[in-house]
Amino acid sequence: MEEIIIVPVIFITLYLIIGLFVHRKERLMIIERAAMNQSLDVNALLKKVTVPSFVGLKFGCLISGLGLGFLTCALLNILFYAMLYNYQPWWHGGALDIACILLFGGLGLIIAYVIERRAYKRKA
Repeated sequence: MEEIIIVPVIFITLYLIIGLFVHRKERLMIIERAAMNQSLDVNALLKKVTVPSFVGLKFGCLISGLGLGFLTCALLNILFYAMLYNYQPWWHGGALDIACILLFGGLGLIIAYVIERRAYKRKA
């Protein structure tokens, strides 16, 4: 039961630590501009620094890809069981399951990247 809690906590911690380093450059730019100009318009500066986020799109495509991977894995297991008389699930050792899930999850992220890139080209 502890594994269910420990793994997400580790990933969230790593994500937040990496986020601190990523946003450091933006904070330094704001401080430099404030030092140069005492009348700082923070809203205008933040609009220039930030870019639109596609986190929802990435997450949705990843989850859709993982779901499609699970479905494909289940269908392939049923197909192999029906076609092969001597088919034993331990034979592939879960390799088919993991391969389908990771393949379709990766394809979901690639699709999200392509959509995001097209949106940037239209904007520019």
